Amino acid sequence: MIALLIHDTKEFMNLLLKQKSFDDFYMRQIDITTFTLFQIDGKRNKQYYSLAEQELIKDNYCFWEEIRPYAFQIVKGQKLPKSIKIVFSLPKNKADAVSSTPATFFLNIIFEQNTLMCTTGCSLKTFSMDKTVEYDWDNWVIAFFHELKIAVTKQ
Repeated sequence: MIALLIHDTKEFMNLLLKQKSFDDFYMRQIDITTFTLFQIDGKRNKQYYSLAEQELIKDNYCFWEEIRPYAFQIVKGQKLPKSIKIVFSLPKNKADAVSSTPATFFLNIIFEQNTLMCTTGCSLKTFSMDKTVEYDWDNWVIAFFHELKIAVTKQ
């Protein structure tokens, strides 16, 4: 697990809320505090869909591209939010590219007190003292940010 300080909050938020940069991540949870607390649980409510639609749905969580327009509507305006906390995870097809070891990979985005941080985490399917999978995920995130030209400092 690593913590990364994001240097350019405005550019990062542009990539997060207006671009497709994070659209392929599952959105597990988002909390946005403005004049009130907005909370969105990313778990897909399959009962909302028809039986035919339910058969086509393979994902238990919504993708960020489905939630992003709602998050943008909450955040946009003259005042900065007091805080934003987002928990992303990688879908299985992308997780397999990070490591062959079964794991769930998390990317947490936290904006508080005008500071933007990202932390990584992973949940292995079986217990292991080996940290290789965690390091692989940390390196994947750093490379992903580098590809997006997001300047970070490891904390």
